[in-house]
Amino acid sequence: MNILAERRPVTSAVTSFAVHLRPTTRLAKLYHYRRNGIYYLRLRETGSTTQSASVSLKTTDRRAAMDASQRLAETIKAFHLDHPKATFSELKEHLLWMAENLLSTAHEVHSLRDWGDLYEDVKTNLAEIAATMPLSVDQHEHVMNAKQVMIAAQARLQGDSVPLVKIIRDLEGSHGQAGEVVPSSVSVLTPSMTFEILSGLYLADRGQDQKASTLKETKVCHNTLSAQLGELDLRNHSRADLVALRDRLSEGRMASTVNKLIIKLSAVLTWAVENGHLLKSYDKKLKLTKGLESTRRAFSQDQIGSLMTYANELPDTSWKRWLLSLGIITGGRLNEISQLSVSDIQTLESGIVVIHINEAGEGKSIKNKRSERLVPLTDGAYGFDLQAFLKYVEECKHNGSERLAQIGYKTAGEWANQQAIPQALGESFKSGLTFHSLRHSLASLMQVRGIPTAHAQAVMGHASGTVTFDIYGSGVPVMVIAEMLKGLLCGRVESH
Repeated sequence: MNILAERRPVTSAVTSFAVHLRPTTRLAKLYHYRRNGIYYLRLRETGSTTQSASVSLKTTDRRAAMDASQRLAETIKAFHLDHPKATFSELKEHLLWMAENLLSTAHEVHSLRDWGDLYEDVKTNLAEIAATMPLSVDQHEHVMNAKQVMIAAQARLQGDSVPLVKIIRDLEGSHGQAGEVVPSSVSVLTPSMTFEILSGLYLADRGQDQKASTLKETKVCHNTLSAQLGELDLRNHSRADLVALRDRLSEGRMASTVNKLIIKLSAVLTWAVENGHLLKSYDKKLKLTKGLESTRRAFSQDQIGSLMTYANELPDTSWKRWLLSLGIITGGRLNEISQLSVSDIQTLESGIVVIHINEAGEGKSIKNKRSERLVPLTDGAYGFDLQAFLKYVEECKHNGSERLAQIGYKTAGEWANQQAIPQALGESFKSGLTFHSLRHSLASLMQVRGIPTAHAQAVMGHASGTVTFDIYGSGVPVMVIAEMLKGLLCGRVESH
């Protein structure tokens, strides 16, 4: 028999048994969106992009839509707890059936938020109860007003095992002239729309569009924002709330870091407004404008020479030597160099040796799609020994190692920034000179020498030419880049 045909009252004893069962289907958080002004609700199976169902909430009013969504959410939770073995198709059928019945007529909505802040504790308690209190379909057909829900919830908290529907009927106490129970208005217990909740909704919708590394960073930023915003209901937030947030974030953080967090905040708030979770956001022009000067510096050409001399004094078999050397002559990011594999070192038909910066392989990641590129290795640049490097690559192959790195990304960064660079530069070392400064140095050198932006972008792998300098361009043959780098790096030009 189809489980949708089962209609039985649920007691607390049944509930205690049901919640310990392992469900057949796991459900993601409900997602809301608008189409032609009308609000819709989407139910989706966790981890699936195909198992989903959408229903119209039949209103253009955000508050009414969220109230209707809450009612439907409770019916789904109740049904799922009663039937943990329900398939997604059965849950979908139940959602559509309930939507047809609950949304066919307009309901008078009473929310505890209308009663004022005095009832905030009641709303919190009831929200917690609603998440664990199963209701059968018959119980949902008897809608409750706020007072009845409070009394019924209190009875449930005290361990009353009487079915909730009976408690409600007893509380009704009044009948129509025909002896029928008089239905009361619908109660909607809407929890605060905290940033933590919005973050979950946002990531459920947009998370799959982000690369694993970007998603990890987003989650870290969201956790920071959630901790700072706490229980603030963003449906009622003000500009002052966000300015205060910015001030708190600024304590002990660089301006650029604060702005990165604000960008993540704005992305969520903008999405929330577009999808009907918030009416308005006050995050515009919130970013800091002072203190944004970069602390990263570019090396002088003499300093670059000192760094290569330091690298060349390291053993041929040491990855540290080649990490520093490749950073100097390619301008590659620390992560791009650290994740190179033996197959990424290629010799083209023209005889040019290149490194292929890509994310093909387990654990590899690049900043964006424009970051994938071939960068020629310039023999003799500042004293770089190409043959010694190729010998190191062959030894890695012989030892059965796919990766070139002998140390991880984090360890490599600590070694380069805290040990190698300060030791190599001695008295000329200044704060802000890091491995990433090698990238700035190469970009600056190309700009000083008047290298076309298209050529510079081919080397640096920037998403936009404006990041390198000023004019967009791309699509330059590797041979041209190889000749350009040979002329650029085998001489000495002072940078200013």
